[in-house]
Amino acid sequence: EIRASTLWTEIRWRRREQGESSMLSRGLLVGALVLLRHAAALGVFESTDFGTPDLLGFYRERLHVPERYAAAAGSEVIAHFGDNFEFGLATAPAHVEDALHDAWLDFARAGRVVAFNNTARPEERTRFWTEPEAELDLAAGAGATIFRMGADWTRLFPDGAAEMDQAAWARYREIMLMCHERGMRVMLTLFHHSLPPWLGAVGGWTNSSSVRHFETFARAVLGAIGADEPLLRAVHSVITMNEPHVFAMLTYCAGLWPPGSEPSTFDSLRCFTPWGAYAVAMANMARGHRAAHEFVAQLGLRLRVGAAHHVPCYNAKTVLDRPTQRMSELLTTFHFQDLIANASDFIGINYYGQEILDGASVALVASEEYSEAGRAIYPDGLFRVLVAFGKRYAGVPIFITENGIADSTDVLRPAYLVEHLLAVRAAIDVGVPVRAYVFWTITDNLEWADGYCPKFGLVAMNRTDAPPGLAREPRASYELFGAIARAADVTAEQRSAAWALVRSHARRRALRPFCRAADGKGALSEPVLRRFSRRDWRYGAREPAAGRAASVEQRLFGRVNATDWQQLAERLAGSWAASASTLQHALDDELGERERAARAALAELSEGVRAGLASASDALETLRTGAARDASDAMSRAEAAA
Repeated sequence: EIRASTLWTEIRWRRREQGESSMLSRGLLVGALVLLRHAAALGVFESTDFGTPDLLGFYRERLHVPERYAAAAGSEVIAHFGDNFEFGLATAPAHVEDALHDAWLDFARAGRVVAFNNTARPEERTRFWTEPEAELDLAAGAGATIFRMGADWTRLFPDGAAEMDQAAWARYREIMLMCHERGMRVMLTLFHHSLPPWLGAVGGWTNSSSVRHFETFARAVLGAIGADEPLLRAVHSVITMNEPHVFAMLTYCAGLWPPGSEPSTFDSLRCFTPWGAYAVAMANMARGHRAAHEFVAQLGLRLRVGAAHHVPCYNAKTVLDRPTQRMSELLTTFHFQDLIANASDFIGINYYGQEILDGASVALVASEEYSEAGRAIYPDGLFRVLVAFGKRYAGVPIFITENGIADSTDVLRPAYLVEHLLAVRAAIDVGVPVRAYVFWTITDNLEWADGYCPKFGLVAMNRTDAPPGLAREPRASYELFGAIARAADVTAEQRSAAWALVRSHARRRALRPFCRAADGKGALSEPVLRRFSRRDWRYGAREPAAGRAASVEQRLFGRVNATDWQQLAERLAGSWAASASTLQHALDDELGERERAARAALAELSEGVRAGLASASDALETLRTGAARDASDAMSRAEAAA
């Protein structure tokens, strides 16, 4: 509202200078102010833990950007992490284990996983069960001291029996000891998006019996670790639940993950209510976590137990999407950690980027840079997420349990790695207790319902039908990760070289594979081509330089161009028209000819407003350039259209 008032003051001043006045233009802007006042009353402009949004939803809270990030050169260190900070690499059973008949294999065979049947040897994944040495050697060679892996619930309890499969556990034990022999400790995940089919058949986490079954599973695994001193020394920490809200949402509210039962319209509507499937599943997973944490405490084991949360930096495409942003944050950001806050030895953060919300969907904005999986790259968001969690759960250690990018070209990944590590170091500088950084992932693998299209690996996997079938080739980013992890440093030279690679491809508008559908939600079995963005997405690049003075015109127009105003105008007019249409359908049976005529007039007015705001956007852009005569003509056109 303050911004809009300042805008009106600026326009009045310019028009007075030209010796012109326009009551209609004034009325148009006052109408916009009224709309903004109503929006403010609904709370859509309220600040969040991530910062205060401007009219287009981009956060304006000042980041902590150390001067050394820009001032240093050559081999100078710009981010030092120290001896107590740990670097790691992450996997999950459903992504990498062969000889695993889990819910995801059934889902893929039923055609519900894209980029699966068109891939060579898809069911072998990366052969981590039968040939773990290949992955472990690569992880150790990259300087990792943490290796994140899982113990698959289905493999250990295939039929829901009361006793764990001892042969399967013996193999997991062998693999974990292999990690330790290579100088790594295991970050062990118990539930990583793969529910045993026998439990999924009776409702999974929406069935209260799931808590009892998970407790049986967790006690068997944790008890076996606690009774085995060599194995206990090999385990770094235990993650009970990975991204619980993602699993609950995509499985029970959307039906996109196994077992994949499509919810009815009624179930979809009530899913996010306090008594809906989402809340029930989240509560049951929290009970399962608490039972595991309590069991470890009872045994007095030296094991740190926590959960890993998927925390994107939500952003609104326009001011009209702010309510969706606020609701998304409310349902996901702190929800699960609040449920287990007094039963956590650490907090795991999985961060991949920002999600730009457009109504009920995720927008693909042309100017932003995205991973192949359709996640917008936004290192600033990691800093904000870490600070938010650091403030809310003061004193609790934070592990970054996943951070990575799907990029088969390996053009974006080096800069992505460096810039997110700079965000981590900046968060540590302001007091956030970040203790570890675990990158996703080592080798290209099966990525849930997206199949094999997105390539997240530091190592490329060449899958062929001819023996040996799976050939690994380290990418340049593998060497970069290794250099950083071994030195626990990021240098100015590493940063400049990584960004030079991105800019060279962006300047010539090079093409790269992209695995996300145009709607921002669906996945593709075959990638399409997308151009590298010219957006400067480096950490802190969106922030103005310290102490930079900004004129009124810069404050008004510096970050909003004519296209942005046009899009906002169209969405405002479209929202008005949609509201009129909804009213018409709801009351058609009860209203007479006079009311229908009034609605027709409203529709005509809506179209006029659309045209008026569109023309006004031209005037506003012209005002920015200071061309008085053209501005006058543009404003006259706006008046005529209105």
